[in-house]
Amino acid sequence: MLSLFALHTSNRFVHVTEVERGLACDCHCAVCGEVVLARQGDVREHHFAHSSNAEPCASGYESDLHRFAKRVIVEAGGLVVPVTAAMSMTLGFGARLEPSLLLACTDIEEEVTVGDLRPDLLAATTAGVQVAIEIAYSSFCDAAKRQAYERLQLPALEIDLQSFTPTAFDVGQVKRAILAAAEGKTWLWPEPMDIEPAALGETVPAHPDVTPPRPFLPEEIVTIQGRWISVKELPSGDVALKAVRYDPEIVSVVRTVARAHFGRYRGTHHNWVIPRFRAEAARAQLRMIAASLS
Repeated sequence: MLSLFALHTSNRFVHVTEVERGLACDCHCAVCGEVVLARQGDVREHHFAHSSNAEPCASGYESDLHRFAKRVIVEAGGLVVPVTAAMSMTLGFGARLEPSLLLACTDIEEEVTVGDLRPDLLAATTAGVQVAIEIAYSSFCDAAKRQAYERLQLPALEIDLQSFTPTAFDVGQVKRAILAAAEGKTWLWPEPMDIEPAALGETVPAHPDVTPPRPFLPEEIVTIQGRWISVKELPSGDVALKAVRYDPEIVSVVRTVARAHFGRYRGTHHNWVIPRFRAEAARAQLRMIAASLS
């Protein structure tokens, strides 16, 4: 099979139509690392070829498509998603009239393990809510995976790219499907309510599958040998951990607990944010550490 993708010297995973012709493409094979040239003639399908004329390295189209889609989302810093009442409530958007919205993200990581799952991408929205993103081409998430996301209370979006076969791959259309279109995207969790309001501006009925909003907990101060750790709940339900005053030992405790509960560091606030589905476990661990050292 012809190679349609390669790794640019900028470390971007690119399609052959995104680069200059020939060696000016400035790319190398993503499998073996050899320099490649972009063949963009009028007769054969555009493709990358090894500069040594070696046979194309074995690389599955589906895995390449996944890698390309992840690059596009990471570079964009967000994407348009469909709006449902369940999704709007869970992500903290309130009542929405429009059928879609731009989900802006402050951080997007690839292949992060969350519980027993490893989504293609794990994004953090500007509101601090974590969202898993799955790219689908020939295999789609089954009921077991949906249930796993529900157990974690982790919103998850699946993007259907099955129509973009190797011969039907148009960079502009693929990017539009990934970033700008709501069609072809499905929320694995939260699933749509049994009865979605005709207009999401209407009052959303209660639903057993959607956790009702909880009142924010006040800031909690965990004291470890006279030194303070701030545990503050964010509007998203995530919690922020921070040493109130700089102390290497306390900073180390915060970092250890945060990493154990899928936390991410926010340099702008000098704190660690723990996703809401691990918030109580993180609180409990900090309290246990404090009790053991008292």
